[in-house]
Amino acid sequence: MTDRPIEALAVFAEGRRTRKLAGILKRGTDASGAEGFQFTYEDNYLEWSRAVAVGPEMPLTERSFFSPLLFPSFRDRIPSKENPAYGEYCAATGIEVEENDPLILLVSIGKRGPSCFVFEPLIKDHFKAEDAAAFRKRLGLSLREFGRLFDFAPYTIQKIEAGKASGRDVLKRMEIYVKFPEVAWYEMNRNRALVHTRLWRKLSKEYKDSHGK
Repeated sequence: MTDRPIEALAVFAEGRRTRKLAGILKRGTDASGAEGFQFTYEDNYLEWSRAVAVGPEMPLTERSFFSPLLFPSFRDRIPSKENPAYGEYCAATGIEVEENDPLILLVSIGKRGPSCFVFEPLIKDHFKAEDAAAFRKRLGLSLREFGRLFDFAPYTIQKIEAGKASGRDVLKRMEIYVKFPEVAWYEMNRNRALVHTRLWRKLSKEYKDSHGK
């Protein structure tokens, strides 16, 4: 496991041929300042015809949820320390038996389970505005083209790249697209009708050549 702090988790709905970003689980505070955990669905996931709720306490009728304790559907993915095989699980994933950070436990011994959801870490302060600009330019896309393919407002991307807006939520999404090319490909393919056919052919060929899509 990384020794850099895990700020949040990307929660993916994974099938045999699909990998869709469902939402982000992170540490947060409520309106009163109480600390806990916040889970937020991605808008694109809520619009997805095959979307299922991450857990009964997080229905698709709402977008964001807060709990002072880790949500039961996430907590159930972490094996009990009373389990005789708990030490083996920890050794196999490279964490200490004494580890108590729920986010670390989820991305290690709780990463995969009986449901279709899997967890990947988002590392604190890892993805910057310059990384976002490099990603867009590497794809050879204008601000408008990039916005259409990934459902971003071009003006927002321009402000982030210019250092005039923090855009933390946008940067988190971009980090996921860079780290998980199959997710980026899914989003681009979903919005392919919004860009010129000639551009799409060029982009899809280059992306397939680079990532084996």
